[in-house]
Amino acid sequence: MPSPSATDPHSPALGLGRPGSLEGLRVLDLSRVLAGPFCAMILADLGAEVIKVESPDGDDSRHFGPWYNGESAYYRLFNRSKFGVTMDLKDQAERGRLLDLARRSDVVIENFRPGVMERLGLSPARLLEENPRLIIVSISGFGQDGPLQKAPAYDLIAQAMSGLMSITGLRGGDPTRIGISIGDVIPGLYGAIAALAAINERHTTGRGQHIDVAMLDSLISVLESVGMRALHGEEPVACGNDHAMSTPFSTYQTGRGSIAIAIAGDRLFPRLTEALNRPEWLEDQRFSEQTRRNEFPVEFRAALEEALSQFTDDEALELMSAHQVPASKVYSVNEALDSEHSEYRGTVATESDGFRTLASPLRLTGSVAPSPAPTLGQHNGLIDQWASGPLRTGH
Repeated sequence: MPSPSATDPHSPALGLGRPGSLEGLRVLDLSRVLAGPFCAMILADLGAEVIKVESPDGDDSRHFGPWYNGESAYYRLFNRSKFGVTMDLKDQAERGRLLDLARRSDVVIENFRPGVMERLGLSPARLLEENPRLIIVSISGFGQDGPLQKAPAYDLIAQAMSGLMSITGLRGGDPTRIGISIGDVIPGLYGAIAALAAINERHTTGRGQHIDVAMLDSLISVLESVGMRALHGEEPVACGNDHAMSTPFSTYQTGRGSIAIAIAGDRLFPRLTEALNRPEWLEDQRFSEQTRRNEFPVEFRAALEEALSQFTDDEALELMSAHQVPASKVYSVNEALDSEHSEYRGTVATESDGFRTLASPLRLTGSVAPSPAPTLGQHNGLIDQWASGPLRTGH
């Protein structure tokens, strides 16, 4: 790996004085916008050498706001700690240079629509022919095969088709999209996990493989209890902030404001009755057990909010804390990012040029301090150096 200049704020560097967990692993990131770049970002956060390959026009997300010193903060988040090069993959010579890099890489990540890589002469089969040890992670909307193989997909489409929107939102209200692009984030996480598993498998087999990750598959896989209820006779519906199987587990009005209270099962319930001085709830057949409270959620909400109405949200939270009842105010995003706990845990990182970004939650001895995402084509001068390095095609 070339030694990045310590004075260049856009050069990836470990910055922690120790090897990264994935040091020595080279990743070619051919992906765009979110799912693929997020997958590659996770590997970069752990010390892999990630080479972001963009078209001469750049990743579309370079044009997404908000902006920091004229650069897209969105792009910078998902492409931190990467090297950046440009290649026109419609050009035969450029494709040849990419193949040179693929022969000397461990992982390729791409999120083109199925069939595009094949049309470019860079199909997984071709890449594996050139480098049998290569791990290829393809992230698409609906997978590399199946009736929807080539259908266009975005986060909203994946959320809609997965059933996720149907169980999100207010009870009786319109289906609601989750407030982040979880349809991209979840397959990005799965892609990183699968890449690392395939690398470990390669230690035994000596061979790489093509990994097929679909946005829709990924969202369906995380439906957890909702999916189980659907598979076993129920028709789950949206229930707002309530939990379908636990009461109280929602947001509740106080005398001035609202708070979240989360009690699952019966072990914590007596603490709530003590905090609010409502011992009669333990004798009330409607409320004394979790299964019964689930049958009378409207009645219990009324009783709980009547008890909470005597307190402001801060006073209620103080009571909950004193009795070790899981509870919280509902934070805005800015409040969450600026909280004392967030500051202590380092959930916001500051890169070398002062850019504030979301930190990786992975806390390994080989985690990597984030460095600024590359400017367009910043490391083109290193392509020949990379392409003439040792091959990774042996067994």
